[in-house]
Amino acid sequence: MEYELTIAAEDAGKPLRSVLQTELRASQRLIRQLIQTGGVLKNGKPARLKDPVETGDQISVRLPDEVSYVEPEPMDLDIRYEDDEILVINKPARVLTHPSSKEKQGSLLAGVRYYLGEGFTPHSVHRLDRDTSGLIMFAKHAHAHHLFDLALQHGHLHRVYWAWVWSGDSRPLDGPSPWECIDLPIAVDPAHPSRRVVSDDGQRAVTHYRILARQPVKGDVAIEWVQLVLETGRTHQIRLHMASIGKPLVGERVYGGGYSRVPLPVTVDAVAAEAWVRSAIQRQALHAAMLAWKHPVTGAEHVARAEPPEDIRRLWTEIGGDDAAFTRMLESSDAQAFLEHLERIRKGGDAVDKR
Repeated sequence: MEYELTIAAEDAGKPLRSVLQTELRASQRLIRQLIQTGGVLKNGKPARLKDPVETGDQISVRLPDEVSYVEPEPMDLDIRYEDDEILVINKPARVLTHPSSKEKQGSLLAGVRYYLGEGFTPHSVHRLDRDTSGLIMFAKHAHAHHLFDLALQHGHLHRVYWAWVWSGDSRPLDGPSPWECIDLPIAVDPAHPSRRVVSDDGQRAVTHYRILARQPVKGDVAIEWVQLVLETGRTHQIRLHMASIGKPLVGERVYGGGYSRVPLPVTVDAVAAEAWVRSAIQRQALHAAMLAWKHPVTGAEHVARAEPPEDIRRLWTEIGGDDAAFTRMLESSDAQAFLEHLERIRKGGDAVDKR
C-alpha cells in the first residue's frame, strides 16, 4: 500500500517527518518502521525524515510489510462498504470475529484475509461477539487501523445496534421513546474471567438507548425493540447494561433473560418463556444495524446499513411486530444528518444508574 503526497506552499520548509505526522497522521510506530525500511521517497529518491520539504515536492510513502498469523480461508462475505483503507462486512451470527485458542479456523478475519489477498493484513477496528450479527469494520493495514481507531476514540465512528429485550411494561408505545443513557462501569468477573460485572472498580461504560417499538407477549410481559449507540466499547457492554436496568436481551444466556441461569427480572412464566425463546432464536437477539463514520483520509461522511437476519425477523414478526419497520428505520436519514444526530445523542440523554 502506498500514499502519494504533493507538498503545498504552507508546508514548505517543514521537516518531512512533521508533514507525514500531519497529513497521514502517521503514528510514532509507523515513523520508526518507515525509517527502518526506507519506505519514503522524495521526488523518486530515498528521503531522510529530518530533511525539509519544498513546495511541489512529490512524496511517496510505502507502508511496511506486515506479518499475519491467521491463515486465509475462502468464505462468502456480505460486503456493505469498501475503499482503499477499510471494508465493512455484515457478519452472520455464530461466526467468530477472530480465531481463538480453541477454534483456529472459520473466523471472519480469515475470510477477510483470503478476500484481500497478498499485500494486505486486515485488522478489526472493533469486535462483535460470536452470536451477534451485523456490521463490523476491518482495516486493510495497520496504518488504516490506527486512523480508524483514532476516529472511534474521537467520536467520528459510531456503532448503532438493535436489540430485542424483555420488558415488564406492555403498555402501547406511541412512537420511539426519548433517548436515555446508561453510565455504569464494567469490570472482569473475578469468579468467571470470561464474563463481566457492573462494578465501581471497572472501566467507565456508556450506552445510549431508546425504545423503538413494543410488542406484548403474555400478560404484562412484552418484548421491546431497542436502538443503542455505544459511546464506549467494553466487552459484553450492551448485554450487561440492558440486564442491569431490568431489560435483558431475549435469548441472553449469561446476564439474564430467557433460559438463563439468572432469573428473569420480569414476571413471566419461566417454563413457557424458555420453550418459546428456544424455538424462536438460538442466541441473544442483538444485531449491529448501522455504522456511521467520517472518513479520516477523505473527510467524507458514510453510513453502512444491514437488515436483521431471518431469526430475528421471525422473532419479531411472530409476536406481531412490523417487519417493514426495519427498512424504514435503516433508510431514515442520510450520512451527514445521521452523524449529527448521533453526536447530539452523545451530548444529551438522561443517565441511568439503577444499582
